[in-house]
Formats: sequence, structure tokens, C-alpha cells
Amino acid sequence: MRTFFLSWLSGLLVMICVPFTSHAQDNLNFQEMMKDVDSSGIFFSPDYYTWCSSVIKGEDGKYHMFYSRWPHGKRTLDDDSMNYIFNGFKGWCKYSEIAHAVSDKLNGPYKYVSIVLKGDGDPGHWDRFTMHNPQIRKFGKYYYLYYISNSFDPSLQFKDESKMTKDWKHWLQYNCTQKIGVIKAKTIADLVNGKYEKSSAPLMVPDNINTFEVATNPTVTEGPDGKYYMMYKSRKPNVGNMTFWMAKSDKPDGPFKMLGEVFTSAEMACEDPCMWYDKKRKRFYAAVKYYSNSKKLAPQFGALALITSVDGLNWQPAAHPLISLREIKMKNGKKMELAHLERPFVVTDKNGRPLALFAAASIGEPTKGNSDHPLFENNTFNVCFLLKK
Repeated sequence: MRTFFLSWLSGLLVMICVPFTSHAQDNLNFQEMMKDVDSSGIFFSPDYYTWCSSVIKGEDGKYHMFYSRWPHGKRTLDDDSMNYIFNGFKGWCKYSEIAHAVSDKLNGPYKYVSIVLKGDGDPGHWDRFTMHNPQIRKFGKYYYLYYISNSFDPSLQFKDESKMTKDWKHWLQYNCTQKIGVIKAKTIADLVNGKYEKSSAPLMVPDNINTFEVATNPTVTEGPDGKYYMMYKSRKPNVGNMTFWMAKSDKPDGPFKMLGEVFTSAEMACEDPCMWYDKKRKRFYAAVKYYSNSKKLAPQFGALALITSVDGLNWQPAAHPLISLREIKMKNGKKMELAHLERPFVVTDKNGRPLALFAAASIGEPTKGNSDHPLFENNTFNVCFLLKK
């Protein structure tokens, strides 16, 4: 009888405890995990702005970085009489290309290898010009490289055009054609050597019902239901800040169906999401750049912050929302104050445990740079923060 009673009691305790222990636990704390940075964790190019890194371990055991780059200086190409609006850092909107670098270690040093995607200028292509915002993922047997691109639409009209400068309107006729695409390959070697599948149509565009002007900053992850979730940035009518939107698909390369909006209030405005699903904590996370002065999510404009969701649609600040202020703490004891720390990318293991955080950074304000200001030309770089277990 005693054995039966103990067995019954043990079973009852399991029934009572399981619902509580299986609940999603929001205890991820980047502040406790981030290690100081050494020189091997900083990647830059002497002749190019270096931005937007995304890293994955390939089938060759090496670490592969896909990143955005575009040349310093003034634009000299003559395909547009107003090319001067793309001088310096602003050249990202037309001349960015996606490059590939390799390292034996996760935190580098990385060495440039080749260009993976570059606009061909074909007016019949939606991705005619810039190639930007790369995010590399592996789902199943394939690698997927998500990116944004644009064309040029001189017919675009805008509200209050009479108050616009000619330069600003021309910029928007490029900027407001940004859409999301993806390429798919069986191996990293195939991907970087052009042996990939690429649709002639974009993966995500503004629907002009809920989202307007742009579809940018794509991040895709597989949810616990085996579906694929995409968070991306767009605009909402009568809202001055960019907003996040969620979409869902049965396949990594779509089609994606919109679920709804995320973080649309100005005081919670964010951009540059990197999303993943943490199997242990049973929830989605996204690292973002905080784009508000309200201090509701992080104590500093431009800080990196953490948001979370159990179902992939309803998002909120994580229990430990600050990832990093705009600064880098070096192993030599020095602290580097930054003008920008953005485009976060979190490398995780197969269970969604964060291993490293990559981000784009600049010491000074790069938009002030042109061929006459070499100090600002050379201060953009990608940085790797290794994370403690």
C-alpha cells in the first residue's frame, strides 16, 4: 500500500509541476554574457564602408560573414545626373553590395573573399541597384541569404512635394522602392560562387494597405510549429517612425502571409531586428536597434535592445531589455564610445542559445564623411562580441 501511495503521489506531483516548469522563461541577459572585445573581433575595409554583418558556420567548418559594403568618396558614374546625393556614407542607397569574408574562428579575424550580390543596373529588375541588409540562415538542407534591394521610379509622387528639395525627392524615388529578396543554395560554396536559386520577383513588398513605401531589415527564423516567421521594417500611415511587421510561411522562401504589426508606437520605435527562437526558454527573441528617446525600452537612443514573444506575434520588452549601449569595452581596458552601434546579428546554436553578437559600428558620424574627410571615411566596421555560456 505504501508503495502504491508513493507512486500515486509522485505522479500527482509531476502533473502539478509540469505546467509550471514548461512555461516560457524570459531570463536571457546579454549584459551578463557579453565579453570584452579584442582586435580580432573588429572587421573593416580601408576603401569601403563596412556594415550589416551576418555570420554562419559552413559545411567546411569555417565561419562565413556576409556583409554590406560600398566605396568611400564621391560618386563618379554618369548614369544619373544627380549621383552626388549618394556621395560618402549615403552611397548605401544605390551602391551597396553584399560581400563575403571567412574566418577559422567565430570572432575572427575575418578576411575578405569576394562579392556575392551586386546590382546590375537593369531597369527591368526589382533589385537593380543596392544590395543591402544580408541575413544568412540554414533551414533543412539549404542556406538562405535574405537581402534588400531597390530600383528607381521617377514616377513616384509624395505628400507635400512642394516642401521637398529636388535632392530629397530624387533620393526617395530610389529609397521608396526597397523590397526584400532571397537566394537559396545547397552549400556555402555554391552560394558564393553564384550557383544559387533566385526568384525574379521580390519576397516581400509594401502592400499599400497596411505597409507603405519600403520593406527592409528582413529577419527569418523557424518557430516551434515548423513554420517560418519573418520580421521586417516598413511604414504605417500617419506614423513618423518605422514600424515592425510579422509574416509567416510554410517555407523559408515564401510565400509569406502577414500576421500583423509589432512595436508601432513612437516611444517603442526600433529597427534592424535579428530574430531567433530559443528552445530552452520556449520563446522568440529579437535583438534590435532602439530608435527612440523615450527611454521606455533602453536608456539611450541607438542602444541595442532585446524584445521577446511567446507566439511570434505579440511582442514586448524582454525582462532584461538592454543588450548594449553605444560603446565597446576592449580587452585592454579601454572603452570606445560610438556614434552608431546597429544592425545586430546573433549567432546561436541549434537550440537557439546565443553564442555571439555581431553589430555594425562607427566611432564618428559617417554621414559627415566624403573624400575630403578620411577620418570619417575609415571609422565604419563590424564588431563581434563573444557571449559567455
